[in-house]
Amino acid sequence: MSGLGRLPNAAREVAALGQLYGKGSITLTGASASETQWKALAPRYRVIHLATHGNLNSANPLYSYVLLSGGKGEDGLVEAREILDLDLHADLVVLSACETGRGGFRYGEGLVGLSWALMVAGTPASVVSQWKVDSESTTGLMVAFHEELRRNQHSALAGKAEAFRAASLRLLQDAAFRHPYYWAGFVMVGDGF
Repeated sequence: MSGLGRLPNAAREVAALGQLYGKGSITLTGASASETQWKALAPRYRVIHLATHGNLNSANPLYSYVLLSGGKGEDGLVEAREILDLDLHADLVVLSACETGRGGFRYGEGLVGLSWALMVAGTPASVVSQWKVDSESTTGLMVAFHEELRRNQHSALAGKAEAFRAASLRLLQDAAFRHPYYWAGFVMVGDGF
């Protein structure tokens, strides 16, 4: 899409996570990271991570989206309203993109947007952002988060929320990223265990 810059750290993030999860994982980048491909594959995985651009539509939050590549009748915009049609079986979806945790208030529903759509589609937990985030620090936070998840995967006491907290604390150790802008933009929504 015009006006959206490249995210060089996103490719590094995806490569690091592919290496961390190894066999059984799939990484899609560039043209292969299409909306069609994602919709076909997403219901099969327990952990889903998208490192891309996000866009908040504050006037109509169901049209908020994360950007993938288009083709085969798809525009590449995975909108909240489209996520509602999916049957996700993921324990966790991470939207490593700008403003993916924001939305609009709807009586009887609460905050409607991407994280709400993920929950309705069957995902009990998501990691989303509250503002426009820095690409480099986001990559560091996300890689640290998944490392913590993998490290604690057999511990009944250390859930997703604890892994996210530990990753945030790791980022705080780097003087360049101590300001809350770099690490506090992301939140976990839903079941942290």
